[in-house]
Amino acid sequence: MRRDGVNKFKLPRPKFSWIFGIMYFFVIFGTVFYFFKPKEADAMSEERLFIPSIGMIARVKNIEREGSKLVPPDLEAGAYYPAVHKTVLLGHSTSIFNTLKDVEMDDRITFDSKDYTITRIEIVEKTAVNMEEVVSETEKNTIVLMTCYGEPLGEQDYTHRFIVTAEEDD
Repeated sequence: MRRDGVNKFKLPRPKFSWIFGIMYFFVIFGTVFYFFKPKEADAMSEERLFIPSIGMIARVKNIEREGSKLVPPDLEAGAYYPAVHKTVLLGHSTSIFNTLKDVEMDDRITFDSKDYTITRIEIVEKTAVNMEEVVSETEKNTIVLMTCYGEPLGEQDYTHRFIVTAEEDD
């Protein structure tokens, strides 16, 4: 028996291992891409409110008056249309409008594909809010964003209202 060198032990190599490796890569890559791809908002989307300065992208649901109250949805903004050129957007300060207090004068807002500029920011006592003024007709397209502010009173209510008024850009 002749020995020229050391015998090496070799495991049999599967014939299609490289195919399984490529398939594994595409499954992992495809899954990651699917879950982390940027979300697009098309014309039918409910994501209609964008405030870039505070990073807000909000879903908006149309709401109706319930007696003398306007009740916003829990996790979305509620849009109420009291007049031709006026839209009132309501949201809870503990959810969808939790960063609204960080806006500043002249910040830009996009709502329903129209651009607006903030012209007024005010904090008003709950009892002093003049809803007739909030819902009154204006000459320019105007949106009013309103949320709770101040000290909690219970049942998702607070002592003050944070009110932002924005007019459509020309």
